[in-house]
Parts: sequence; C-alpha cells; structure tokens
Amino acid sequence: MSDSFRDRRTHPRYDRQFELQGAPEEGGVVARMTADNLSEGGLYCTSTVDFPEMTRLAIRLILPFTKNGSTETEPIDVEAVVVRRESFSASNGDARYKLALFFINVENGTRESLSRFLAG
Repeated sequence: MSDSFRDRRTHPRYDRQFELQGAPEEGGVVARMTADNLSEGGLYCTSTVDFPEMTRLAIRLILPFTKNGSTETEPIDVEAVVVRRESFSASNGDARYKLALFFINVENGTRESLSRFLAG
C-alpha cells in the first residue's frame, strides 16, 4: 500500500478479527464476513459474497468483549460503502472477496462503541 494512501486515512487501523454480516441496503443476500482490521472509519474484511465497488451495505458488526471472565458479543449496526474489492480463491477452491468498507452516517453512540472496542 502506498504512503500517499495511508496518509489519507483519518483514523488509525487496528488488527481485530471478528465476525460480521452485510447485505445491500436495497435488500438481497446476507453475506458472512470476517474482519481483518477495523478503524472508526471503516474496515477490511473477507466476504463469501461479491459486492461491487460503491455498493451501499447494511452491516452488523458482531464485536467480542470479555465480561466477568466470559466472552460475549455486542452487535453494532452501521452503514458502509464498498470502496475497494479483490477476488481470490479460498483453500477449498471457493471464491472469496476482500472488501474495504467505509462507514457512512455513523451515529455518536455507535462511534463510542467502536472506540471502546478498539481501546480494549
């Protein structure tokens, strides 16, 4: 990744792996995804479904956290747009897609939840 691309980022990225789901805002198939990294402004993930660039998605982040010694999850709903995509073959030969998602219209409470997760 070029330095000029990194310099355009407003929020630092953190390596965080967790599950999420995404579907086009106008409806359609729900994709299972796995995040590779996350920031307050977006995420990079692997998807079972291909979404073209500029597709608006309804995303449900399933963030893990520890409470009283056990791992629980907190679902967070955000809107995102696909800003970059790349296809590849999984080890079993199935098609998979690397997607860079940019969050849009993030509410303050959602941003605070993301900040808490990233700080932990």
